[in-house]
Amino acid sequence: MTFVWRRTFPDTHHDFVAEEAGQHVGRIRRMDGGPQDGIWFWYCTGCQRGHEATGVRPLSGEAATRDEAIEALAAAWARAKAWSAVSGLPLA
Repeated sequence: MTFVWRRTFPDTHHDFVAEEAGQHVGRIRRMDGGPQDGIWFWYCTGCQRGHEATGVRPLSGEAATRDEAIEALAAAWARAKAWSAVSGLPLA
């Protein structure tokens, strides 16, 4: 799965949104400061439907590294797309 990445805000360095084929997928960001300093958070926000379906969750979480956050987001997106394919319903 290949995402197109862009910065969430122009002046951020550890905060990115992902798209696939022009569709919003989600976001990853690193916490800077506080007790969670250095932890990467990921959110699969591109699916407005299916999030309650069995086997689709989790759609957010945390990871130790950027690569792990990307992998977790990709896995969540794959689960959401699989639900969409089986149900015949769009994600958004």
